[in-house]
Amino acid sequence: MGRFLRLAVERTLDGRSGELKEYLFGIEVFDRKASFDPRVDPIVRVEARRLRSKLQTYYDGDGQNDSIVFEFARGTYVPTIRARAEPKDEPAPRPAQTVATVAVLPFVNLSGSVDHDYLSDGLTEELIHALTKVSGMRVVAWNSAARLRSTDYDIPEIGRQLQVAHALTGSVRIAGSSMRVRVQLIDTTSGVYLWSETFDRQLGDVFTVQEEIARNIVRTLRVQLAAGVEDALARPPHNVSSYDYYLKGRYYWHQRTPDGLTRSTEFFEAAIQADADSALGYAGLADAHVLIVEYGLAHPEEGIPKARAAAARAIELDPNLAEAYPALALIRSQYEWQWEAAEMLYRKAIALNPGYSTPRHWLGTDHLANLGRMEEAAAEIEIALELDPLSSIIHEGRGYLHMLNREYEQAIYCYQKILEFDPNFYKAYSATGRALALMGRYKEALAMLEKARSLAGEVLSMLAAMGQVFALSGDTDSARGVLARLTARSREIYVPSTCFAMVHMGLGEREQALAWLEKGCEQRELTVASLKVHPVYDPLRPEPRFQALLRKLRLA
Repeated sequence: MGRFLRLAVERTLDGRSGELKEYLFGIEVFDRKASFDPRVDPIVRVEARRLRSKLQTYYDGDGQNDSIVFEFARGTYVPTIRARAEPKDEPAPRPAQTVATVAVLPFVNLSGSVDHDYLSDGLTEELIHALTKVSGMRVVAWNSAARLRSTDYDIPEIGRQLQVAHALTGSVRIAGSSMRVRVQLIDTTSGVYLWSETFDRQLGDVFTVQEEIARNIVRTLRVQLAAGVEDALARPPHNVSSYDYYLKGRYYWHQRTPDGLTRSTEFFEAAIQADADSALGYAGLADAHVLIVEYGLAHPEEGIPKARAAAARAIELDPNLAEAYPALALIRSQYEWQWEAAEMLYRKAIALNPGYSTPRHWLGTDHLANLGRMEEAAAEIEIALELDPLSSIIHEGRGYLHMLNREYEQAIYCYQKILEFDPNFYKAYSATGRALALMGRYKEALAMLEKARSLAGEVLSMLAAMGQVFALSGDTDSARGVLARLTARSREIYVPSTCFAMVHMGLGEREQALAWLEKGCEQRELTVASLKVHPVYDPLRPEPRFQALLRKLRLA
């Protein structure tokens, strides 16, 4: 974006603004080849939107006293360059409060046993959650920090990637019942160590160590604590055994695999068994069951009551625990179709912890987008990405919104950007395949979906997408083979009704597709919540039965 701005300003000052076209930026700024076609590759349009947003944020904050202002009107790459008018008869504005930006990098486990990975990761995650509650501080989320796991950090590169001025690194060494935590706070520009300290504690003091580290960071960065934040830096007292189980549960939950989600429920349940009042244990259990249902690994009637009960119990035990609310909000919207109540829960979680990216992410993709409030959804996703810049699933959400807007090229661009830092993220391939299918590029779509299957195994929704593409490309035999496969699997495990509907839509069998969608609504499957906005359902929109489904979902 720096190169983008410099080229635009210099050409304008040289009187050559007529040259500022998409093709020029593609070649000069983004290093595209001479064959660059802006109609196929939307990188310039996408980055121009980001640049406009970043400039606005800059002039609202650090640049509010700049004497010269650069602006880009929508639809043009020629900047307006103007002098900022001096205020008259008014006091000079106070400088904006400097926001301290910090990335808490995964603590290194020096104990010589992978059995203690969960503890070093858990301490990192808990520090992140504690520091997000501090006024005047922006903390990079766990998902992004975890991608930079290393014992030899490139601090300047981390500062560039995550756009942070400070990095917190640390290590954990456990010997018997003793624990040594060593922490360093580093300036990412100069590499200077701002603070370093070693904590020698017993394992039972892990919560005290967490609080001490958080307070020292705040003191070092000279951030003014808002009223009540001192108390927020520390979690409520935990049963140590219960907390150990909770950390192991989060360790597996973050993996997002079927096996990982199953194992996470076992550890969250063990945390609750060790401490019946563990709000964190219940919150983790709610998150796990919601994802299990969302990924089609359990019938809604089986998984949702478990998730609902766990979330409600977590809130009962600790109403100020932001982690407890997103799962319940998702249930309110996609399962109960109580859209207003769901939004209140998402907003509650954000108010409790503005630095927690999950409620922003789910509010954008799973709530506002389903209601057709696309601009608001995009704004939430951008905030989530500010908090978690290397989160593959949030980047996938940004592309998903483009797809819902029928901006397929922009969607594919977003999906392909994910692969630059997470080449094994199967959803980037499957989402690309879906977008290509909507563009009618069936051969390429099948190749992407097949690549996703090679990484993830047999995900039934992905198999259904392949069946639909087979049908649309004229290979009806293969499409009906997929239907037969889904039917056979349904005798063994739960198969979402939307899987069958997808293939029937590809075959042009609208009555059968509508019948399966009606069944999906009867079973309150979470995937039907996108009926109003998802382009895959466009062929069914004129049908009275489809409109009746939207009314049933309270989306009409």
